[in-house]
Amino acid sequence: MVSTTASSADWFVSAIVKDGSVGECLSAVEQELRQRQAFVTRLREKIAEKSPSKIDSISDVNARISVLENTLKLRLSILSPSRRGAWFRPSASTASGPFAVALFNEPVFATYDETLTPRIRAGLIACWDSRNLLSYPLKASESCLWKILLSLNFELHQLGDLGDWPRLEKLPDDLPFALESRALRAFLANVRAEYLSARQHLDECYQVLLNASHAFWSEARVLRSAKEFAPGVDDFYDGHRVAEKMRQEFRSRRSTPTIKRPIGKSTQDIEALNFMGFDDFPDADALKQRYHNLAMEMHPDREGGSEARFKLLARSYRHLIRNCQR
Repeated sequence: MVSTTASSADWFVSAIVKDGSVGECLSAVEQELRQRQAFVTRLREKIAEKSPSKIDSISDVNARISVLENTLKLRLSILSPSRRGAWFRPSASTASGPFAVALFNEPVFATYDETLTPRIRAGLIACWDSRNLLSYPLKASESCLWKILLSLNFELHQLGDLGDWPRLEKLPDDLPFALESRALRAFLANVRAEYLSARQHLDECYQVLLNASHAFWSEARVLRSAKEFAPGVDDFYDGHRVAEKMRQEFRSRRSTPTIKRPIGKSTQDIEALNFMGFDDFPDADALKQRYHNLAMEMHPDREGGSEARFKLLARSYRHLIRNCQR
């Protein structure tokens, strides 16, 4: 008999290490081959056949996690906890401008009864920890960033489930002897690295969104307390914001210089230059920097922002950048 330490890369090794008749030894080979076939079939089902694109399923999930990362980075830096309505409506951001990236437009939260906030918070955390959507506390029919995050968490967890074999993140370390192969180990090591990278990025997204949500819930609790102490205070704050926004708009109009139309510039040129505060066509770097600064001021999710002015800014930028590219 040959020692069981014989090369695992030899697919016929089970026939010579097993005790018994020739038929039993050959049956052992057949059993190993069936296990290998079943494992490869399961692996293919998980990371290839169910992918909606030409890339593998894990890379597909990783790409959507990257979009979520971009969305949280850009949106949560703008949203103010005191502007509660902005957390429940789709973003007005567009893909135009010099910093265009793929983004989700969904609101942070689906609509919910404010009196149920503790239950909402506990339900979202429970969904994340359990990696399923059974206790999802928001309206399932309404998409939002929390639902996207929890759905990706569930999907990624399901991708790691290989049934009768160890989970994907435990391979190739826990690879059964019948599946041993240096090439398979190398393949699984690459798959696991991609899987763990997706998990790390998604965990970071969860912490960012949870921390921002806690800030929102804390601010909402303060406003509720103020409203209970002084009824009508919320209406006063809302009215004050509207009035201040109008005052800022009038100040902006008065302070924006009117540019006389020079020779060689069209009406659209003048309007775009006037809106962005240039006397003449700027270079591309100056235009991008001015766009970035104005976008941070005018974004509708910021205090004093305006959706109409934000869209006009994007249109003005698109018009002027063409002149820089000539």
